[in-house]
Amino acid sequence: MLLSLGEQFFFSRKNTEHTLLATPSSDTTHQLPHSIEAQFVTPHTRHPEAWIRQKRVAVPPLFQLDPTDPWQWDTLPTTPLPMTNPDWSENVNHTEEETNSEHDEHTGTPSPEQALPPQPLSAPAQQEELQHAEEQQKELQRTEEPKEAQPVFSPQILKQSTSTPTPVTLTLLKQMRCWIQADDGTQVEVKLRKGEHAIRLIQLAYIAWRRGNAVDRDKVLTYAIARGKRRDMNADQLGEVFDAAKRYLRQDLDRAVKELEKNGHPVTGDIDFFSNESGFYSLHPSCRVIDLDKIEEHYNPIKVARKEGLLDEKLDGTMPDWVIHACQNLIGAYPGDLIQSLLEKFPEEFGSWVKEPVTLYRDKYLDALLIMANHESALGRNVFDNNLSIEHNEEQRRHHIGRAAQLFYDYAMYSINTRWDQKVKFAYRAGKDGERVIRAARAMRRCVVELGMLGNPDMIDQVYLAFKERMSTLSEGTWKPDKDTENDVAEAKKTTNAYRFSFQRSTQQQGHVQARSKEVTNKSMSTPHSTH
Repeated sequence: MLLSLGEQFFFSRKNTEHTLLATPSSDTTHQLPHSIEAQFVTPHTRHPEAWIRQKRVAVPPLFQLDPTDPWQWDTLPTTPLPMTNPDWSENVNHTEEETNSEHDEHTGTPSPEQALPPQPLSAPAQQEELQHAEEQQKELQRTEEPKEAQPVFSPQILKQSTSTPTPVTLTLLKQMRCWIQADDGTQVEVKLRKGEHAIRLIQLAYIAWRRGNAVDRDKVLTYAIARGKRRDMNADQLGEVFDAAKRYLRQDLDRAVKELEKNGHPVTGDIDFFSNESGFYSLHPSCRVIDLDKIEEHYNPIKVARKEGLLDEKLDGTMPDWVIHACQNLIGAYPGDLIQSLLEKFPEEFGSWVKEPVTLYRDKYLDALLIMANHESALGRNVFDNNLSIEHNEEQRRHHIGRAAQLFYDYAMYSINTRWDQKVKFAYRAGKDGERVIRAARAMRRCVVELGMLGNPDMIDQVYLAFKERMSTLSEGTWKPDKDTENDVAEAKKTTNAYRFSFQRSTQQQGHVQARSKEVTNKSMSTPHSTH
């Protein structure tokens, strides 16, 4: 019985397996290929919701995609996923071309979408892709073409952003003046009361020339106020003078504001001369020193040109036009030294503090003068225009030489016209001559050489004697010209004599030629003509 039961169970199981194999279903038909395909299909394609956040490829810090936006996470490719077969994609080469055309902006690895088997594309779509790739390649070649050398400096760099106009403006060069401007643009001058020995203006100048930089109140009392009759005052008395000067200056400003408002020109906003913070005083934000700002604006291009080597780059001495314009504008914007009128009228009221701003802006003015002098001298040696005649070229040459001589003379004489310049020093005091003394003598030598080329001995004597007299006065009679200066003056006179003699000879020869031609003309006119 048991054997019969086992035999029945065995045959029933065998029939079931035979039935399953004989009747295949759709579920089991593709089971094996599906398992094989699963070995190549990425998890991203099977379960996209689990791969929304992909790890980005790190960008090397020295090879950023865009220096202005170093963290472009949205545009970076995703990290390549495992089990990705790049041979499935027919656009691998196209991807590599796009990668090269973007200057290695991406890593060049295929994206997750490229891991899928490629879908059949229509021929027009493929042609459009190829055309797009060719256009990108051409655009890349155009961008990589060598460009023409750009100038080292462009005048556009000089254009500063226009700051908000301030209602109160000051000028400190030559003399101190002040204006106030209403909201509608109407402007009137503020009549500043000087006070005793111009102490109020001196206090204002001490703070204003720093153009917003703060200074300690104790330094104002010590260096600006404790001078002249106030030298023996104590700290409290000096403080009273300081406060009184502030009060009177504020009254002068209020008076001008009321005058504008009375005529229908209101002035809004907080205005003042001084700003105070923890015992440190600076120029108020509503106030600006316009002439010092203008000098700085014109001098910035000169500094850039010198840094880039543009002042002495050309063999013929030519310079970029924007450098010449900057020098000319600076010279025209410099009427005189800082508070020069007060220094001349009240010299005992000033201490050594004033030498710093005076020297600072004299440096800029004299630098522009010397650059222009060297420029004109080089043009006088090298200028020649093929479109002009010999006479016109000679006139142009003499014009530039004359301009150079005048500029060298201006430099030499202005360098030594004041004692308030820190660089005006003489050997009997400082052990050696200062920069102004040395360079003034050198400029005078250049001046007399230029005048010698013009053949004008009278001008050589005139300028050199004036220079010697000023140097002697400024040095209290101790300065003596060096051998180089004396030799250059003597050589210039020799050059002048040679030029004068050659000019006289050419004039005599021209006179003989004219006389000879006149004689021939008279003879031809006196000879009777035969008539036929």
